[in-house]
Order: sequence, then C-alpha cells, then structure tokens
Amino acid sequence: MAQDDAPWAQPRELGAFQALLDRSPFSLPTAEESSPLADRYTLTGAMRLDGEALVFVLDKNTQLRHMVSKLPNKENIALVEYLPAPDPRQMRATIKVNGEIATIAYAEPAAQPAQPGAPQGPPAGAPGGPSPVVVNAPQVNLGAPGIQPQSPTQPNRRVIRRRIISGQPGSGP
Repeated sequence: MAQDDAPWAQPRELGAFQALLDRSPFSLPTAEESSPLADRYTLTGAMRLDGEALVFVLDKNTQLRHMVSKLPNKENIALVEYLPAPDPRQMRATIKVNGEIATIAYAEPAAQPAQPGAPQGPPAGAPGGPSPVVVNAPQVNLGAPGIQPQSPTQPNRRVIRRRIISGQPGSGP
C-alpha cells in the first residue's frame, strides 16, 4: 500500500464531518438532552381563558416558567391534554416538546429544613405561640459596687466585676 493510497491521505469534504460538528464525541450531554420530559418539567398551575385550557409548567433545568396552550410557544412546548382536578396534586397535563410527548404532574415543594436556632412553631404573640418578650433596661444600684441588680426578665445570675490589680506589668503608673 503506497503512501498516497492511505485513507488519511485522501481528500475530504467538510460535509463528511457534519455529525462530528453537530455533536462532538468528546463532550458530555447536557441535562437538557439527557433528562426525560416528565423529570424535567413539572405542572405549577392551570386555568381556563375563553374556554381554552392553559397550563403553567416549570422547567427544572433552567428554573423558567412557561405558559403552555394548544399552540406551541416560543420554546416549542404545546399542550396536548389537560386533566383538571380540584386538588392540585391530582392535576395532570400532557405536553409535547419538540415532538416528544410526556405527562407531567404537580410536584409538592420540598419542605424547608429547620435551621438551628430558628424559632419553631407559631410566631411570638400568636395564639398557641410564645408570648412576646419585653426587655426593660436594667436599673443601676450604686449601693453595692461590683454587683448588678437583676431585671425581672433576665435569668437569675450574678455578674461580679473584678477590680484591676495595679502593679502588674502592662498596667499604668
């Protein structure tokens, strides 16, 4: 086999590499390409306008909300069928995105995790909740130096202030 007959030495046209130009084998698929429609979109609401059903969907990949009707919108999402229900968790919609069809449903929002130190239960002052706390400024008792009086809203504790001992290094003359 001569050097001129080798496949890599033959002339090529750019059209022969169109598949590689469209999608490189060295890149990973994006979430938009790899996730099924039912996992990517969730139903967030629905309504009827002039007898026509409109649904609102959330794209979980981009966090964008889209209004979808029977006619495809600018993202090429169209409503195929809407199954209304009084309970939003029972609503279903069948949508078509770029020729692919899927049935989507309402997804419950995830419960927010409790943060440490955050108050639990009803807010202060609400029925069943803790009563609001009113803090009064402490009164100064000049009769007992070094001991502060306790205010009625503070827990029982004594604060003793120590005197500075002179003659130590770092203290004044």
